[in-house]
Amino acid sequence: MAGGGGEGGEYDVNINLTALLDVLTNLLFFLMFGYAAQQVSMEANAGVRLPSSTAELAPKKALKVIIGEAELRIEKEVIAPIKDGKVILAGDLPDKRIEPLYVGLVRLREDKVVTSADSPDALYILCDKGAPYSLLRRVLMTAAEAGFPKFRLAVLMK
Repeated sequence: MAGGGGEGGEYDVNINLTALLDVLTNLLFFLMFGYAAQQVSMEANAGVRLPSSTAELAPKKALKVIIGEAELRIEKEVIAPIKDGKVILAGDLPDKRIEPLYVGLVRLREDKVVTSADSPDALYILCDKGAPYSLLRRVLMTAAEAGFPKFRLAVLMK
């Protein structure tokens, strides 16, 4: 009487592969859709060339301010024309806030259009890579005065 593999010790094991493949397929679809839901698509409008970056953080939804080559916009609403990297407005001073941008941001903030659990006072800045820093600085200063002190710069992922 040795303990171990004698006669009759072999078992026939039947595995139901159909059920196993169903579970694996469901798991695969769940992971694929979960990954796709994490991405937020940012739509760069015509005339805006974003710089590229190796950033790996997924963007969070926020109000978009777009600094293009020819115009300044909040979402899809044109706020002011831009020429040679400067806002073209009557009576506009280069060191002061951009008044139409300020009014538009304050209006959106008061209308409660900006409702984000992550950061309700943050903006997405989509700035053309050819825009001068002085213009970007004025936009950020105006946004801070309008109640949006935080910002995220949009870039293209490599």
